[in-house]
Amino acid sequence: MKRAHSFLQDHWPRLLISAAILAVFFGNGGFRSLVGNFLELRRLRGEIAQLSSQQVRLSERLKLISAGGSSLERLARVQLGYVKKGEIEYRFPPPPPAAP
Repeated sequence: MKRAHSFLQDHWPRLLISAAILAVFFGNGGFRSLVGNFLELRRLRGEIAQLSSQQVRLSERLKLISAGGSSLERLARVQLGYVKKGEIEYRFPPPPPAAP
């Protein structure tokens, strides 16, 4: 007990300043808000990077489609199932699921 008392007498200014700093940082919503805003900023920057790469991909695809020709025809055939006049479309049933 005497050791603790002498420690408090010797270091009371440091302890008081430390307690004040802890109260300022954790006692109000400002610090928590700052940390939350930082995490939100990191998330949004990642989302921006993802959307930028998606924009580049879609811009290249739009250039191919705008140019017309075989790329537009291929997209129409694959995605929409278009068939040219006079062509015959063959459809096969999907294979049965494999027995376990």
